[in-house]
Amino acid sequence: MARCPAALPTDHTPCVGPAAVTVLDADNAGADGCELHAARLLAALDRGHVFALPHASAGATHRVFKAATPQAVRLHRLADALVTSPATPS
Repeated sequence: MARCPAALPTDHTPCVGPAAVTVLDADNAGADGCELHAARLLAALDRGHVFALPHASAGATHRVFKAATPQAVRLHRLADALVTSPATPS
């Protein structure tokens, strides 16, 4: 099963439901995610924002915001958080 775009590369937990919110960084780059991965991504971002997708259940943004415990390392850009692993040399 594919994981949502908000899942950090180092977080191997499965999604806890469908994508419910969009997490935006300070430059307004965004990633849709389930509530679990969105909360973890939001916690890693400096000045991140969260918005509900149209089909989200009531309170989704509030739950994500409350679950986002700030981390020691804060990232300014979403691209810094969602770095993919380097390509394997041929």
